[in-house]
Amino acid sequence: MVNNPPVTAVQSIETEWLNLDYSYQGISDAELRDYAKKKLPANFDALKQQLMTGEFENKTEQRTVTHVLNRGIHNVVKAANGKNRFVEIVRLLRSGNWLGATGKPITDVVNIGVGGSDLGPMMGAFALREFADDYSLHTLNTHFVSSMDGGQLYAVLPIIDPETTLFIIASKSFSTIDTLANVRTVLEWIKPTLTRNQWLDHHVIGVSANNQAMMEFGIPPSQQLSFADSVGGRFSMWSAIGLPIALTIGSNQFGKMLEGAQAMDQHFATTKDVTKNIPVLLALLGIYNREERGINNLAILPYDGRLRYLPSYMQQLDMESNGKQATHDNQPLHKPTGPIIWGGYGPNGQHAFFQHLHQGWDSFTADFIAVLHRAAPGFSHDVQRALREQQRLAVSNCLAHRKLMWEGYRATTADGQDDPRNTYTGQHPTNLLYVDELTPQSFGALIAAYEHKVFTQGVIWGINSFDQPGVEKGKNCAKDILAVIDGDKDNDFDASTDRIIRRM
Repeated sequence: MVNNPPVTAVQSIETEWLNLDYSYQGISDAELRDYAKKKLPANFDALKQQLMTGEFENKTEQRTVTHVLNRGIHNVVKAANGKNRFVEIVRLLRSGNWLGATGKPITDVVNIGVGGSDLGPMMGAFALREFADDYSLHTLNTHFVSSMDGGQLYAVLPIIDPETTLFIIASKSFSTIDTLANVRTVLEWIKPTLTRNQWLDHHVIGVSANNQAMMEFGIPPSQQLSFADSVGGRFSMWSAIGLPIALTIGSNQFGKMLEGAQAMDQHFATTKDVTKNIPVLLALLGIYNREERGINNLAILPYDGRLRYLPSYMQQLDMESNGKQATHDNQPLHKPTGPIIWGGYGPNGQHAFFQHLHQGWDSFTADFIAVLHRAAPGFSHDVQRALREQQRLAVSNCLAHRKLMWEGYRATTADGQDDPRNTYTGQHPTNLLYVDELTPQSFGALIAAYEHKVFTQGVIWGINSFDQPGVEKGKNCAKDILAVIDGDKDNDFDASTDRIIRRM
């Protein structure tokens, strides 16, 4: 027998670009509406409108929250020094008309950033690269470097050429130690070929909210793209920070990604019934599983290889936003807030951690993400057919594991005894987010839905989803330790830390 009966009534929401099936959550729509009345603040509609108009207040950092305003390509253009510079940079690079200091066309772009300046652009560029605008016949390769230890540079530098490589220095503050450490190494790498001034004049674009710092570094004004300080790093892929995505797929397709996000904005802002509002429902189900069922973790399981970076992106979006123990007005919280976010590419996970999910001891909830069809342009008819068959294989596995995680299965031996080895516990609540095809629009809608889910949970818990004081404290501690390692100051920390410092 099974632990949960098979689902007989479908619970789902369909929008233009994104759909949600929550039939395996084990809670009725009537219960969800009652739960929403209990949890959503009375002024929730007003708070949503504040977010849509860029008036929602990030109280601890004393600024508004304006990332939603970047959904229009024209707003991104305006952020580029009030000119059409964002689009022009994309056109020049993708057409092969941006020349390096020695007259050779740029063939490689390396994005140096970390956190929001890395995860979103890397995820989007990888997911959407097959949608590149046809007008560009010039080969432009995008690479991403974020690790402060130089490991990624170690892998990238041998395969690129200083004469044909452009670097995007992406940092909201333009002072992030991880990013600047990578830049310093690049400056050493170019020395045999280019002077610093040649590199700055022909091989660098700065993307930051700190124009003064970009000027002081020496980046020409025409190669500076700025975005508002009120755009949080993990919400910034819609701004000039999204330049690597646009360089990969073209500004037209980048605009379609923004279009999909705008459609989700409108859905979130205007849909009153919580059982028909994807972000609100994701938020309520997440809180129900966290508080009522005591589940402290959410697995993100995309069943399309193009979305393999989604779990890492979601870790920052959700955990940095809502992993907090204090309210926005600095009162202690005595209940759990954001869950642990983890996961991985679903088909690979089946050969790794799914064993634990099906038969381990721990409770979890999961978001499965599926793409139902694949057009596979650019291949022969036979290869397209083979790729479509693979997509069907992936979707069938997605549906099967989702079903088993909810229903479970209790096996018996030939003599009617329980068979523990072949018993599956089930009772794990999951969502299925699915699109007909992965396109820039559906990708934009998916990411915007998750952003609004995080926002909704933040206002329910009364926390500020747009600061990260824990991160800042860790950075300050690291600076103190580095100063001792470098011999600039004397300090004692603890026996273990001091021992490692002495060994260095």
